[in-house]
Amino acid sequence: MEHIAPDIVSYEHAGPLQYVGIGDAREVCRRGLESSPEQIAFDIPDLTVRASGDLAVAWGLDRIVMDGVEVRSRGTRVFQKRDGDWQMIHQHLSVPAPGD
Repeated sequence: MEHIAPDIVSYEHAGPLQYVGIGDAREVCRRGLESSPEQIAFDIPDLTVRASGDLAVAWGLDRIVMDGVEVRSRGTRVFQKRDGDWQMIHQHLSVPAPGD
């Protein structure tokens, strides 16, 4: 959570349309990590990052393995350099709709 901005706005896979603030982000992460009795693996194999000035955007296909099942989703994240450190200010996660 160290690099998450206090005022982050996150669009998650499920739940409300948006989560606002570090408290909401922490809670949704906690629920996700506690949803499995086993270790959860997460990576973004083909992450793309573009930066210019104090803004950066990153996107890629997230790979999550939970309880031996692999799930793929799309993720876009926006970062801003604040006081010399990069902080994530926005995240948008989604899963393809059936038929996509």
